[in-house]
Amino acid sequence: FASEARIVPYLDMPIQHGSDRMLQLMRRPERQETIRERVGWLRDAIPGLTLRTTVIVGFPGEQDDDFREMLDLLEEIRFDRVGAFTYSVEEGTRAADMAGQLEQAVMNERLEELMEVQRDISFEKNSDLIGQRTTALVDNLLDGDGDFVAVARTVAQAHEVDGVTNLIGLEGTAGIEPGSMIEVEIVDALDYDLVAKTRTG
Repeated sequence: FASEARIVPYLDMPIQHGSDRMLQLMRRPERQETIRERVGWLRDAIPGLTLRTTVIVGFPGEQDDDFREMLDLLEEIRFDRVGAFTYSVEEGTRAADMAGQLEQAVMNERLEELMEVQRDISFEKNSDLIGQRTTALVDNLLDGDGDFVAVARTVAQAHEVDGVTNLIGLEGTAGIEPGSMIEVEIVDALDYDLVAKTRTG
């Protein structure tokens, strides 16, 4: 995988939670230590890896301490992308009959706090990319009325689930269209998106 040029260095590793107690309640085999080990191994083995994960907030029985453990783990590992969702009851599942069902308001509050943590991490990681040059896939051209003239994605931005790369100029790229691969330089960072200009030399 690491040496295969046709495969982008992007992996989705859904950990579901960051508390050992909650992972056990969820009947997940992972624990904090195994998550740390796996992430460390992947990052060592695959240069430039973009690592995404998914977590659930408010699974039955989740205490504030469990939630804090998950936040601590996310801040420690600093995943590039995090998809987070509140738990929802599905009839017929084991979790639907478990004690400790949380109020939706509590779950929403925790989700908002988690996303604030990840937003800061994402912005810091995006800021580190300023000045770097990379290849981007053009998704669509814009009408030119705003600041951006096109929307593209780098290999670190999955379609429809991650941020995008907004292009501020298409000098030297006459005739590009959606599907074109172009060289760009990252010039600015937003919380989840990047801003880039076309690379002309």
